[in-house]
Amino acid sequence: MKKIILFLALLLTSVKAQTPTLSTLQEIQLMKNEFCSVIEVNASWNWNNRIPLEKLENCYTAYIDLSDKNIGALLQKEWDIRVVPTVIIFKNGVEQKRFEANLTMKFSEEEILRKVEAEIKNYGN
Repeated sequence: MKKIILFLALLLTSVKAQTPTLSTLQEIQLMKNEFCSVIEVNASWNWNNRIPLEKLENCYTAYIDLSDKNIGALLQKEWDIRVVPTVIIFKNGVEQKRFEANLTMKFSEEEILRKVEAEIKNYGN
Protein backbone atom coordinates (compact mmCIF):
# COMPACT_ATOMS: atom_id res chain seq x y z
CA MET A 1 0.00 0.00 0.00
CA LYS A 2 2.86 2.38 0.82
CA LYS A 3 4.37 1.76 -2.62
CA ILE A 4 1.11 2.67 -4.33
CA ILE A 5 0.78 5.87 -2.32
CA LEU A 6 4.41 6.83 -3.01
CA PHE A 7 4.02 6.08 -6.71
CA LEU A 8 0.88 8.23 -6.91
CA ALA A 9 2.55 11.03 -4.97
CA LEU A 10 5.57 10.96 -7.26
CA LEU A 11 3.34 10.86 -10.33
CA LEU A 12 1.25 13.81 -9.15
CA THR A 13 4.36 15.70 -8.16
CA SER A 14 5.77 15.29 -11.67
CA VAL A 15 2.51 16.51 -13.17
CA LYS A 16 2.64 19.65 -11.04
CA ALA A 17 6.28 20.24 -12.09
CA GLN A 18 7.58 20.10 -8.55
CA THR A 19 10.50 17.98 -7.52
CA PRO A 20 10.17 16.09 -4.23
CA THR A 21 12.84 15.71 -1.59
CA LEU A 22 13.21 12.02 -0.75
CA SER A 23 13.66 11.30 2.94
CA THR A 24 13.46 7.51 3.31
CA LEU A 25 15.45 4.66 1.84
CA GLN A 26 12.22 3.18 0.48
CA GLU A 27 11.38 6.38 -1.42
CA ILE A 28 14.90 6.52 -2.81
CA GLN A 29 14.80 2.90 -3.95
CA LEU A 30 11.43 3.34 -5.65
CA MET A 31 12.55 6.49 -7.45
CA LYS A 32 15.89 5.01 -8.47
CA ASN A 33 14.17 1.98 -10.02
CA GLU A 34 12.02 3.99 -12.41
CA PHE A 35 12.73 3.69 -16.13
CA CYS A 36 14.42 7.09 -15.99
CA SER A 37 15.14 9.09 -12.85
CA VAL A 38 17.38 12.06 -12.16
CA ILE A 39 18.34 12.54 -8.53
CA GLU A 40 20.27 15.49 -7.17
CA VAL A 41 22.19 14.82 -3.98
CA ASN A 42 22.84 18.04 -2.12
CA ALA A 43 22.87 19.41 1.43
CA SER A 44 20.43 21.85 2.98
CA TRP A 45 23.25 24.31 3.64
CA ASN A 46 23.94 24.34 -0.14
CA TRP A 47 20.30 24.53 -1.31
CA ASN A 48 20.85 27.87 -3.04
CA ASN A 49 23.05 25.96 -5.52
CA ARG A 50 20.28 23.48 -6.35
CA ILE A 51 19.52 22.71 -10.00
CA PRO A 52 15.83 23.17 -10.96
CA LEU A 53 15.24 19.57 -12.00
CA GLU A 54 11.53 20.30 -12.54
CA LYS A 55 12.57 21.80 -15.89
CA LEU A 56 13.44 18.31 -17.13
CA GLU A 57 10.85 16.34 -19.09
CA ASN A 58 10.31 12.61 -19.66
CA CYS A 59 12.05 11.59 -16.47
CA TYR A 60 11.23 11.41 -12.76
CA THR A 61 13.20 13.87 -10.66
CA ALA A 62 13.99 14.16 -6.96
CA TYR A 63 16.34 15.69 -4.43
CA ILE A 64 18.14 14.03 -1.54
CA ASP A 65 19.43 16.08 1.38
CA LEU A 66 22.69 14.65 2.76
CA SER A 67 22.08 16.69 5.91
CA ASP A 68 19.21 14.32 6.72
CA LYS A 69 20.54 12.25 9.63
CA ASN A 70 18.43 9.21 8.69
CA ILE A 71 19.84 8.73 5.20
CA GLY A 72 22.68 11.20 4.57
CA ALA A 73 25.74 9.31 5.78
CA LEU A 74 24.53 6.00 4.38
CA LEU A 75 23.89 7.39 0.89
CA GLN A 76 27.08 9.40 0.88
CA LYS A 77 29.06 6.21 1.41
CA GLU A 78 26.91 3.88 -0.73
CA TRP A 79 26.76 6.24 -3.72
CA ASP A 80 30.32 7.58 -3.25
CA ILE A 81 29.22 11.23 -3.01
CA ARG A 82 32.31 13.40 -2.80
CA VAL A 83 30.88 16.85 -3.46
CA VAL A 84 27.47 18.48 -3.42
CA PRO A 85 25.57 18.95 -5.53
CA THR A 86 25.91 15.70 -7.46
CA VAL A 87 23.33 14.83 -10.10
CA ILE A 88 22.90 11.14 -10.91
CA ILE A 89 20.86 9.66 -13.74
CA PHE A 90 19.43 6.18 -13.15
CA LYS A 91 17.78 3.87 -15.65
CA ASN A 92 15.87 0.93 -14.16
CA GLY A 93 17.91 1.15 -10.96
CA VAL A 94 21.33 1.33 -12.58
CA GLU A 95 23.43 4.48 -12.52
CA GLN A 96 23.99 5.67 -16.07
CA LYS A 97 25.80 8.97 -15.61
CA ARG A 98 26.82 11.33 -12.84
CA PHE A 99 27.63 15.03 -12.81
CA GLU A 100 29.61 16.46 -9.90
CA ALA A 101 30.00 20.13 -9.05
CA ASN A 102 33.41 21.68 -8.98
CA LEU A 103 35.17 22.93 -5.86
CA THR A 104 32.86 25.96 -5.66
CA MET A 105 29.98 23.50 -5.09
CA LYS A 106 28.07 25.02 -7.99
CA PHE A 107 26.90 23.98 -11.43
CA SER A 108 26.18 26.11 -14.44
CA GLU A 109 22.40 25.60 -14.43
CA GLU A 110 21.96 25.83 -18.21
CA GLU A 111 24.93 23.60 -18.93
CA ILE A 112 23.99 20.82 -16.51
CA LEU A 113 20.33 20.78 -17.60
CA ARG A 114 21.45 20.59 -21.24
CA LYS A 115 23.80 17.68 -20.49
CA VAL A 116 21.19 15.79 -18.47
CA GLU A 117 18.53 16.30 -21.16
CA ALA A 118 20.94 15.07 -23.83
CA GLU A 119 21.68 11.97 -21.79
CA ILE A 120 18.04 11.05 -21.10
CA LYS A 121 17.03 11.55 -24.74
CA ASN A 122 19.02 8.41 -25.47
CA TYR A 123 16.65 6.34 -23.30
CA GLY A 124 13.84 6.44 -25.86
CA ASN A 125 10.97 7.33 -23.57
